[in-house]
Amino acid sequence: MAQSTDITLANQSGLAFRTELNSILAALSSLQSGSSAPSTTNAYQLWVDSSSSPAILKIRNGANNAWIEVGDVTAANLGLAKLSGATFTGDVTLNAQSDVRFADSDSSNYVALQAPATVASNVTFTLPSADGSNGQVLQTDGSGTLSFATASGAVTSVGGQTGAVTYATSWAVGTGATAATNTDLDVSGTYAGNVVAMSALDVDCSTGNYFTKTINGNSTFTFSNVPSSRSFAFVLELTHTSGTVTWPSSVKFPADTAPTLTTGKTHLFVFETNDGGTRFRATTAVDYVN
Repeated sequence: MAQSTDITLANQSGLAFRTELNSILAALSSLQSGSSAPSTTNAYQLWVDSSSSPAILKIRNGANNAWIEVGDVTAANLGLAKLSGATFTGDVTLNAQSDVRFADSDSSNYVALQAPATVASNVTFTLPSADGSNGQVLQTDGSGTLSFATASGAVTSVGGQTGAVTYATSWAVGTGATAATNTDLDVSGTYAGNVVAMSALDVDCSTGNYFTKTINGNSTFTFSNVPSSRSFAFVLELTHTSGTVTWPSSVKFPADTAPTLTTGKTHLFVFETNDGGTRFRATTAVDYVN
C-alpha cells in the first residue's frame, strides 16, 4: 500500500527526483490504497479504501468533493453485476414503479412486472417451493404466501342447499333441475326474500320486495330507487289503525280508484312497474283480520 501527498514533480536533484517519482508511481500503481483518503485529490481519481474489510475501490466525483463507491476489490468484477448475468446476495430495489422485463426469444417484445402506483405498506410475496399440477392456479393465504391450488369447479351449493347451480347461458338454482331452454333463471324449489320494516313513509325499492308499515294517521307514501329499464314489483303489507292514505300520482288502481280501507285491519298492496316507476299498476287484497 502506498500513497503520495501529491503527484506533481518539483525541480530537484537527480536522487531526490528519482525518489519522489518512485513514490508517485508506487501510489498510482496501488491506486492510492490506504486506510484514509489521499490528502491531495483530483476529479475522477481512484483510491482503494483499505479501512474496511473487504477493501473498496472508490472514485472521486467530478466536482472533486466526495468519493463514490465502485466495488469490492476482493471480488470478481468488483462484485458488480455483469450484463451476461449475475447472482445477487441482497435485496434489489427498482424505484419509481420501474419494471422487471422478460424479453421474448428475439427481444422484440417483453412481459413486465411492476408495482402499483401506490402501496400503503410493504408487501412481500413468497413463491411456492415446487411447481403445481396441470390446471392449478396460484393462490394467496392473505399474508403473502403463495401456493398452487386446484381452481374451484362449478358451484354445487348455495346457502347450504345442494343441486344444480350452473352457468352457461342460464342459471339453474334449486334441487337439481336443469335450466329450461332459453331461460336465464330457472328456480326449482323454494326461495325467500327479506322483509323490510319501514320506519318512514318512503318505500326504498333498493332494499327489498316486501315491505311492512303500520299507520295511525294521515299518511302520504313515496317510492324511491325504482330499478330502471326493468320490470319491478313489490308488496306492501299495511296495518291501518287510523287516518287516510295518499299514494304517489304514478300509482294506478283498477278503474283509477284506490280501495276503501277499514281501520283496524291489515291490507296487502302489490305494485308493479315496467318503466322505472313512471307508472305503477296496483292491485289489493284488503281487510284482513290481524
